[in-house]
Formats: sequence, C-alpha cells, structure tokens
Amino acid sequence: MIEFEEKLNKEQLKVVYEGDGPCLVLSGPGSGKTRTLVYRVAYLLGKNVPPNRILLLTFTKRAANEMISRINSLTMKKEGEVLGGTFHHAANFFLKKYFKKIDYLSNFIILDEEDSRSLISSIIKEKGKKDSLKAPVAQRIFSLSINSLKEIDEIIEDYFEYLDTNAKECALGIYKEYCKRKKENNLMDYDDLLLNWNNLLLIPEIREEISKQFEYILIDEYQDTNTLQNEIVKKISQAHGNILVVGDDSQSIYSFRAANIGNILNFPKTFKNSKLFKLELNYRSTPEILEVANRVIRSNTQKLEKNLKSTIKSGFPPAIVSFPNSSMEARFVYEKIKEKDLSKTAVLFRAHYHAVELEMELLKRNIPYNLRGGVRFFEQFHVKDIIAFLKIFLNFYDEMSWQRLLLRQEKIGEAGAKKIVKEIFKRKSMKEFLKEKEEIVSLIRTSTAKEKAKNFFLIIEEAQEKDTDKKINLFLSKFYNHFLDISFENSLERKKDIKKLIEVSEKYESDEKMISDFSLSEDYQKESPKGGAVTLSTIHQAKGLEWENVFIISLREGDFPHLKSLDENLLEEERRLFYVAVTRCKQNLFLTYSTYNFKSKKVSTPSRFIKETSLLKEESYPINDEEVVEDSDEWEFF
Repeated sequence: MIEFEEKLNKEQLKVVYEGDGPCLVLSGPGSGKTRTLVYRVAYLLGKNVPPNRILLLTFTKRAANEMISRINSLTMKKEGEVLGGTFHHAANFFLKKYFKKIDYLSNFIILDEEDSRSLISSIIKEKGKKDSLKAPVAQRIFSLSINSLKEIDEIIEDYFEYLDTNAKECALGIYKEYCKRKKENNLMDYDDLLLNWNNLLLIPEIREEISKQFEYILIDEYQDTNTLQNEIVKKISQAHGNILVVGDDSQSIYSFRAANIGNILNFPKTFKNSKLFKLELNYRSTPEILEVANRVIRSNTQKLEKNLKSTIKSGFPPAIVSFPNSSMEARFVYEKIKEKDLSKTAVLFRAHYHAVELEMELLKRNIPYNLRGGVRFFEQFHVKDIIAFLKIFLNFYDEMSWQRLLLRQEKIGEAGAKKIVKEIFKRKSMKEFLKEKEEIVSLIRTSTAKEKAKNFFLIIEEAQEKDTDKKINLFLSKFYNHFLDISFENSLERKKDIKKLIEVSEKYESDEKMISDFSLSEDYQKESPKGGAVTLSTIHQAKGLEWENVFIISLREGDFPHLKSLDENLLEEERRLFYVAVTRCKQNLFLTYSTYNFKSKKVSTPSRFIKETSLLKEESYPINDEEVVEDSDEWEFF
C-alpha cells in the first residue's frame, strides 16, 4: 500500500489525485516534478488502469529508465509494462507497427548522427558543393527545418543568416537528394522518426487507433518540446483528453534546438478547460537564493506566474563581486574555490570563452576541474588551428602545425599535405620558403588544391611581420571565417572564442610564452583526481544539476545577456538562462563580473540581471590604465 500523504506535499498530492483531463503542472526547479510524475503513474496503476494504457514521454533515455524503475519499485509491477521513453523511442515503436502505412519496410534502419552526417557528406562531395556547405551545418539546417516545421529558406534566414548565397542555394538541393537516398535505402534519421510518426497520425483511422490506446499521457519537460512534438501530442491525446504535461516556462532555454516556449505558454488555449497546478515548494536552495531567482524572472513578460518558496532554513545572502579586470575575477574565483569541497562546487558561464582565464588560473594552481559538455578551451579544434598558425612563425619546422593547417584547405588530403610539407622543409627558413612558394605550388596536381595552397601561402607572407592580433585577424578574414561558417553550426561561438584568444594574447610578452602556457592543458589531468574536481560548465549544460557552491561569472552587459540577444524575445530567454543558473545553487552563490575590457580599453557595466536582483546599488567604477593591475588581494563586495 503506497502512503501518498506521507511521501508527497499538498501541491504534489493535488496533481496525483486530480490529474485527469488536460493538465499543466508548472514545476519550479527543485520542486520534485519527477517524484510527482512517478507517483501519479503509480496512483493510476493502483486504480487498475492497465499499464499498456499509459504513455510516459521524457527527453532522455536515462530519465525514462529512472522513472520506470521507480514506478516498478513502488507498485511491484514488472518492468516494461508502461510504455515509457523518449519521443523518438515512442515514434520507433509505432512506426515498426504501422510501417506499411508510410511506405517503408519493417526492417528500416535508423541512422545515428554520425551515419547521417556521412551520408550528407557523400552527397555534398558528389555534387561538388563541399566548398559551399559542409555536412554538420547542412545536417543542422535539415534538423531545425523538420522540428520547427519551417522551410529550409526560413531556417537559414533565422539561424544561419551569415551563410553566403551559394551555401543557401545548395542546401535545398542537398536536402532533396538526402531524403531521396534515405527512402530508397529504407533509412530514417532521428528527425524522420518524429516526422513520420506525425505523418502516420495524419491518417484518420491510425490517429484514432493510437489515440484510443492511451487513456493517460504524461510528458516531462514540456517547455523543451518543439513544434513537431507539440503537433504529435495534440493528435495522440484526442480520444481521451487525459494529457498531463510537466514543465517550467522559466527554464525554457533551448530555442537554438527548435524548442518552442509557446507550447507550454499556450497549453491552456490549445487544450480547452485545462487545469493548472503549481509546484512552488523548492527543496534545493536557501530562501536568499530563491529571492534572487524570483526577482529577476519577474522582468519577463512572456511567462506563467509562480513564486518559488524554500523548504530550507535561511543561509548566506548571495555575494555580488566586482573586479577591475577579468584576471582578478579569475584569481578571486580560484581563491574561493580552494576553500570549498571541489566536488560540490561549480562555475557557470554563458559561453565557454568567458572561462578562459579561469581555466588558465586553475591550471597554474593545479586545481583539478571537469569541463561539462566539451573539451578545455585550448584543446578545441578551432583554437588549436589558430595556435598552429602562430606556431609556424615561431618554429618553421613544426611539422604537425603545417600539416594541420594544410588539411583545412579544400582538396588537400593527408597524403597531399605530407608531400607539401616535405617540399616546404627543403627550404631552410620561412623567408626562403616564401621566396620559392610558387615553385611548391606548381608541384600540386589539382587546380583547386593549387589555388587553395597559393592563397594560404599568401596569407602567411602577409602575416609574417605582424603582431599577434593582426596575424590572427588576417587569417580569419582571408580564410578561416568562411571555413568556420560552412563547417560548423556554431561558427559564431567559435569566432568569439578566437576573439577571446586575441584578448588573452595581449597580456603576454610573446607568443612563445603564451603557447608554452597553453601547452600545460594538453597533459593536464589525464586521470580523474581522487579528491574530486570543481565543475566548469556552460549554463545550458548545467540544467537539471545542482551544487552546494555556485559561481556565475562574466556577468557584464554584452556578455550576459549577450550583445546580440537584446531584442525582447531573445532577452527573455537570456533572463531564463540566468534563472536556471541561479537555481542550480543550494547554499553559497557568487555573482561576479569585471568592469574593464583589456581589448577595448573601456569600462563595462554590470549585467542588467544583477541590477534586477535589487541587491546591487548603482555605482560607477572609474578606472584608468594606471589603476588596472594584474594581481591584488582586495575585492569589493556589495
């Protein structure tokens, strides 16, 4: 016998007992939404609802497995009776059952992301479009188009406006061929699973059959659903109308993945006569931390009202700390981190490049850290490319750097790069190589490779006597910007990383000293430290996690919120991102920013989000060159 009243609070019990019909459960962070869903399903099973009449949809396989396991533990039911899993898992289930209705064979193969990218890449190569658009970017365009139910042209305009006309024109042709190849070979990629499930539900008799099968439908993280998923949900819930979705509009931060906040905001309009439940009791954070979160999110206009309330006793007020420059900010974070339990501490940031100087500080001080969702700044593909470009001017015979750079040139493969490097090294110096570069170019066979190598050699010649920032900017403008645009879906973020690299380089006496410091990261912590490590993470990667101590850094206007996110809709998502960051913290919250930008030589202002906490008085920070110092034991607390 399950003692619901002993295990759940009043808010959660209301959902469990009264969750029939269309229901929106507005669940704040740390409010026990998973527990509520688990007990709701257990309650239904206790009321003798057959397990195969319940559908539980989540966003990760791990979350689904955890919920099903907890449900089975509560009810003593055998695993697998409730159909639970991701949207894609459910889609595959129904497509295997009704494959004939969409003109597929029963043994259709699902392409994973790598296989999908390989197929797209082969099509691009066949069409001779490799220099216009590369597979990762094309794959991203296609995925966004399907999940948002928008045309290819519209997606490029919304997400990839920086692509040139040639790239935009070839995207549609590649997509048509990609769809044709998949159908001919009985293949589906992940996005096809959802698209074909929706197409299946457009058939009236199939929609009715599937809709009647599930008397109760429960969906987790509804704020993260996209337009296509929302269309599926509307169709499968038609027969019984028992659709219960759990989510938090204030944690909707994935529009770049096609998540549509309108799905949760408009739920009461989409599903008539719906009930609204609120889970506002927070079991994670102190009242002081929740006050910051509540105050800031009030500035958003597109939201469903709620107010987080803590179940934890009062703690320390969040600390807001300002510094003259980012080096001092990094030093402060290090000083505080070393006093904490590293495994219970996280540093969060809007973008990876905001944490570059902190990474350097932790490396120098031998503080172990784990970077969630990526590699260390200096080990990133594009950063290593820039470092390789600088290295060939420091050491003409750096074979690895030459080969790395030559492989970025169109139509030059590994064998070709090795031959070119061999020819380069027949010269005794950079000066001699540049003098005889035309002779080396003449030995290259294909015309495209000749042209690319020639242009690359001209960039080297033009850059040889320039300062570091001018070297990098020349490499970017003459070649690398275009390479990033056609190669990576997040090219804009990569360009920001490189700008940060330029800023960091200005603090070094020489490129040689900077590169020497960077090389520390390559052999750093190959094994997990026994005493634990501090977590460094973008806020997007930190969602769903929690730590006792949290630092949110680089909170200055233009960094967070980002400069290009200042129109109303984008700004509201930036504010939701800050809300997510704050609510990761259980006890000790530090909000930090620097006021001086080394590159622009200008004073920056604190993020509007800091001002919106109402904890920081407006003050000016007059700083001139003489007042900016690299090391100081004094920081100003507000």
